[in-house]
Amino acid sequence: MNFLYPLFTVAGLAIAIPILIHLFNFRRYKKVFFPDIRFLKELQEQTQKQSQLKHLLILASRILAVLSLVFAFAQPYFSKDKEKIAEGPKAVSIYIDNSFSMGIETNSLSLLDLAKGKAKDLIQGFSGNDEIQLLTNDFAFNENRFLSKDEALRQLSTIQVSAKSRTASTILEKQKQLLLTQPGLKKQLIYISDFQKNSFPSDLKSEDSIRKYFIPVNASAISNLSIDTVYFETPSILLNEANPMVVRLKNNGSEEVNTSISVMVNKQMKSVTNATVKANELKTETIPFTTSVAGNQKIEVFINDYPVSFDDTFYIAGKVTSNYSVLVLNQSNSNAFLSSVFKPGTQFRLDNTNISSVNTELFKNYSLIILNGTNSMSTLVSTALENYVNNGGSMLVFAPQSGEASTLNSFLEKTAGCSYLRLDTSKSFVSDFNKSHELFRDIFTKTPENIDLPVVYKHYILSNGALSSEQKLFSFSNSDAFLSAYKTGNGKMYVCASSAEINASTFPKSYWFLPLIYKMAYMNSNNSINALTIGKNASVFIDNTKIGDKTVYHIGEGAFDAIPKQRAIGNRMQINLNNSIQKAGLYGVYLPGRTDSNFIGVNYDRTESELKYWDVNDLKKTTQIKNADWLANDLNASGTINELQHGIPLWKVCIILALLFLLIEIVLIRVMR
Repeated sequence: MNFLYPLFTVAGLAIAIPILIHLFNFRRYKKVFFPDIRFLKELQEQTQKQSQLKHLLILASRILAVLSLVFAFAQPYFSKDKEKIAEGPKAVSIYIDNSFSMGIETNSLSLLDLAKGKAKDLIQGFSGNDEIQLLTNDFAFNENRFLSKDEALRQLSTIQVSAKSRTASTILEKQKQLLLTQPGLKKQLIYISDFQKNSFPSDLKSEDSIRKYFIPVNASAISNLSIDTVYFETPSILLNEANPMVVRLKNNGSEEVNTSISVMVNKQMKSVTNATVKANELKTETIPFTTSVAGNQKIEVFINDYPVSFDDTFYIAGKVTSNYSVLVLNQSNSNAFLSSVFKPGTQFRLDNTNISSVNTELFKNYSLIILNGTNSMSTLVSTALENYVNNGGSMLVFAPQSGEASTLNSFLEKTAGCSYLRLDTSKSFVSDFNKSHELFRDIFTKTPENIDLPVVYKHYILSNGALSSEQKLFSFSNSDAFLSAYKTGNGKMYVCASSAEINASTFPKSYWFLPLIYKMAYMNSNNSINALTIGKNASVFIDNTKIGDKTVYHIGEGAFDAIPKQRAIGNRMQINLNNSIQKAGLYGVYLPGRTDSNFIGVNYDRTESELKYWDVNDLKKTTQIKNADWLANDLNASGTINELQHGIPLWKVCIILALLFLLIEIVLIRVMR
């Protein structure tokens, strides 16, 4: 037991007053003589003993009454932590979980309403000198301020469910940093949440000295079926092709669920697919997506599920191009096999040009540039090609038939970090291909057992520098590369060890030639498929078509319009969402006054989809958080924290005891005569 005001115990010396009164209050008796004094003597002795006992009891009750009053003013308390209570103003940071899982209702009240109710009781229990800061998953600018009680209550009433989801470690660190801006105040941290397992790790660790109180709201596990993600197996949507679209469903419940997957494109229903998802299963359904119309494809994929609905819809957008432009730079004559790949009637437009007379200003108009056996190029062309790749272009390099390749090697060393060494004229066999590389994805529905790989009659040995980013696509049995991919700036380069002539290898006549070059052409096109997640600092790249710096790109949908962060990188523009969008949907990225737009699908984070929660008693055992108190859900949070902060106050008990002892004194005086 400790005293809040221990100096008041000095007043306990006041017990001397009733003692002195008792010692000096000698009553004088008048002598009365009777004939027979023997019986009177016996009566006198008996009465004197009773009187002494009565006086001692009265003295004891007076002393105890005085001591009780003294202790009442000293304000004793009992603290489980055996810590002395520091009085004075406090700095308090209160986190209120407002993620999607807190929007679930129980008995007509959402978990967020219950959390706000607990926070309101806490705020009302603070003194007028305390500084209070409210924090949510939004991490909004106005949440960095410390407020008075009235201001905190007003801000509390404005808190709504948010699409943002943050981890417990991020939130606790934010609260700590905010509290450190309040020197000289006793610091307290309060964390109110449903303690969802996905966002609160069981082994969370914290070493600081700030007092922490973790308050749960009543949440129970709920079955939930969600669309985990949607993606295309190809990097671009091709016209009049069955583009495989993968829909991944997640059953977060303990029972099997039957559902329908609906696909809406540009506000028109395109398909409905039935699916059965077993308990706790992550299931993928592949839906063929075909379009005969070029342009923007605004796709909504949705299911019907209750009561959690934020993760029932997934938005994804892409643009279908009616044709892709390919430029072949020849040293002399054009190649018949390359020309036949991009024959009229396909989605590709082919331009054959001699490298000595090419207009370098047009490079940016092509999705793929092919160097067909070029062994010399001007500095102007070399610099333009280097800029083209660094700014996001794709390039395929076929080796020269023969002759000096020093100029080409200089270009390759600056861009891909590789070079052609000696020419090997022995017959070689390609023995392996990189099945995991994106170029080979979806080429075969099922990979043949005896797959036909190219036979090479003459090829250069490829040499790579220390900083080369080589990924071998085709390899010989001695592990030398026949075809390799390189990451160069924002673009990609593909380097083949032989030429595109039939006398160099069987590659131009194999079934690999056409699909691989097709993929090289459209994989790095600017018509990528976009599906972003709120709160993940996601960004997209679009063609930079603006002229000058006066206009900026906007992002909008309906009445909503915002200017996102943007940065020009070469001939492309990086659009960074950051906090520009708070609601899932399909948004257009456009320049004011221009009719062409790019669309992006923006989705809610799926972290909240798995509705499984911790018991705070389990967290108390497993976490390594110092100075933490874990409250039960059914406790009065304000009263419990006040008791933990100030111990169990005993001054009321002392007042009651003082009154009781005074009552005993009165009874002794009146009854014991």
